[in-house]
Formats: sequence, C-alpha cells, structure tokens
Amino acid sequence: MNKIDKLFGLKNRTIIVGGGAGQIGFSFCRILAEAGATILIADVDVEMAQQKLSTVETDALRNRIHVFPLDVTKKRDVLDFFRRAGETYGPLYGLINCFHFKGNTRKLDTSSNFFAPLEEYPEEAWNMVHDVNLKGSFLMTQSAIPYLEQNGGGVIVNISSTYGNVSANKHVYGDSGINSPVAYGTSKAALINFTRYVATHVADKNIRANCLSPGGVFNNQSDEFIANYTKLTPLGRMASADDYQGAILFLMSDASAYMTGANLNVDGGWTAW
Repeated sequence: MNKIDKLFGLKNRTIIVGGGAGQIGFSFCRILAEAGATILIADVDVEMAQQKLSTVETDALRNRIHVFPLDVTKKRDVLDFFRRAGETYGPLYGLINCFHFKGNTRKLDTSSNFFAPLEEYPEEAWNMVHDVNLKGSFLMTQSAIPYLEQNGGGVIVNISSTYGNVSANKHVYGDSGINSPVAYGTSKAALINFTRYVATHVADKNIRANCLSPGGVFNNQSDEFIANYTKLTPLGRMASADDYQGAILFLMSDASAYMTGANLNVDGGWTAW
C-alpha cells in the first residue's frame, strides 16, 4: 500500500452518515465510498436518498452505499438503528452528523415558520431545530461511542456552518423571503463546543471528534442573493457540494490522525474578513 492509500484509504471501514440524503451529505457519501468505505445513510427522507443513490454510475460504488430510515430525535429509534447496523455490517469506524431541520427536506420553503424573524420566532420552531440539529447529534454520538470503542477507536465529525462561527449577515438576503434564522445559528454554534467536549472525553478510547464548518452552497438561489453572498466571500463564489469532499475525506481518514477537537472552516474565506 502506498503512502497516499495509507493516509486516505477507507477500505473495510463502515461509516454512518446521518443526513446523508442532503446536498452536502450525499456528496460526502460518494467520496467516502470511492475511498473504499461502506456507507450507511441514516435519514428521515429515504425516498430522496434512494433517488440520489440511483444516480451513482457504477454498481461497485452504489453497492457500498446503503439507506436506512431514521428520525434522529427519537432515542429508541437511534439505539435500534445502531444495533441493527452493528449486527449487519460489523464494526463501526465512523459517524458523520450532517442533518439539520429547515422546515422542508426538499427545498427552502419561505412559508415555513423556520424562517420567521427573531422578534416573531415561534417556540415550536426553536424546539424543532434544536431537537434535530443538537439533540439529534447528541443521541447519534452517544449511541455510536460504544460501537466505535468495540472497534478499537474511530472518528466522529459534526457538521456545523459558517453561521455557527459568526452571526448570520442579514444584508445578503435582500427581498428573497429567506433568512438564516436564530435557531439555526445557535444550534450550529453549540455543535462546535459539543464536538470539543466529545473530543476531550473520549480521546482515551481512541476516538477522535472534529467539526466541519462549510460555507454557503449554490442551490439555485436568487441572483440577488448569489451576488450579495459572493461579494462577501474572498474566493468570489459560492461552494458546490463537491467542494467539501476533500475536507471530509481528510477528517474521516488517517490523514487527520493527530487532529481532534478542531473546527475546520471551509467557507471560501467568509470568516477571514
């Protein structure tokens, strides 16, 4: 095995991707499967996951990705999922928590109370966002630790956001009817420190935990939003989902073997101003 394969190869390693049906999540699944991993997508939107899986070009790659329904806010369901995954796929190597609540799993729906302004933000939306983003990541991580320990160690990566590091900039949204709501920012910020806590408390089990904070991903937003966002991004563009494949491969592989408790910003320079 050459040095590159030793650093970045994931052959015979099973990785759970919570929220793997999403735009960034499925891009993670593809690159990790290409590196040799067996991928278990755990997502509430199984239909979308299956649709994306059907676009994978080769049988060899497609056969490394498996889809399971899971509501990450329900502890009993999470525990049952890990039990079944362990029985079927053997030792667990990694977990990626890549889900977040946005009111609609398929699109940005401006009618959703998820997008309510700060002064009017409803308690029910606040609770739902934190139940999925934060409680879900806690339940998935808590459930994964015994399986990672049985494997002799492993890797956990939580997906935060630019807006987990700095406040949302309300000026980029214009008249789009979309904003980045308060509950999104608070839950994503909490994930960064949750990651630090996990990293320091499970290091003796040979488990590493890091955080990835992506910037904005192009997803057919309005021309006004794209212009406003790119003007504030030093690299002068929004990201594609594939722009995060290198970062997740690094974090999940032995290439990052001496890295834990860290937050990796991959945002085109947004937070560097």
